[in-house]
Amino acid sequence: MIARAFAFCLLLGALPAVSQEATPPDNPDAKPADPVGPAFRGETDVAPTSTITFKFEDARQQPARYQIVLHANGVGHFNSQVGPAQPTDIAQLPPENQDRDIIVADKTRASIFLVARKEHGFAIKCESGGNKIAFQGTKTVSYDGPDAHGTCSFNYSSDAKLQWLVAEMEGIATTLEEGRRLTMEHVHGRLTLDAELGNLETLVKEGQATEIENIAPVLQAIIVDENVITRARRRAQALLDTAPLLPAPK
Repeated sequence: MIARAFAFCLLLGALPAVSQEATPPDNPDAKPADPVGPAFRGETDVAPTSTITFKFEDARQQPARYQIVLHANGVGHFNSQVGPAQPTDIAQLPPENQDRDIIVADKTRASIFLVARKEHGFAIKCESGGNKIAFQGTKTVSYDGPDAHGTCSFNYSSDAKLQWLVAEMEGIATTLEEGRRLTMEHVHGRLTLDAELGNLETLVKEGQATEIENIAPVLQAIIVDENVITRARRRAQALLDTAPLLPAPK
């Protein structure tokens, strides 16, 4: 997303065309419902050596590719690489690679690993769109653990659990990109911070930016900076208040 292009194009993708193989949802912009709920309670045990990897690739986007590696304790790593596409960024912020550690709240982590379990460690056929579905980026999901190993790639899947997993991973990527932008704007362009924070508020409200705890440092830096306008500081505080309190990694 990077910026608006990343936030909206990457997360929403091109609208899928109707085909006989897959029926797009009535509202393709809506975040898929969490498929992991009361029916899966009691199934949260995950081997501590288990790992899930999510990769996204689309040369039309910025970044053109990124990867999220998530371990069973909720600790992970994010790596992104910019591509040749020209950014449509009204703030004129240059795209940059990212390579950083992340952490995922326990509830989200449990749901992600339960999806992997329900999907047989991703040793399945994921693609269900066919060539009549518009290209939305190649997604690859992998699981590596003592109980299973698997990987599959797809452009579009009608599987609700995979749709939810993609939305969660893209939401993390969006949050990290917004954090990168806020960091640059805080240093080089404080006048755009309020609009950027307003954009992030919308993304969080719509479920398109998740795991805000990963950008807590930049939000805190904005909150305590008296050179930033009051409304922006209040927005940063409200966003920080949505972040869960995370225990130390086990």
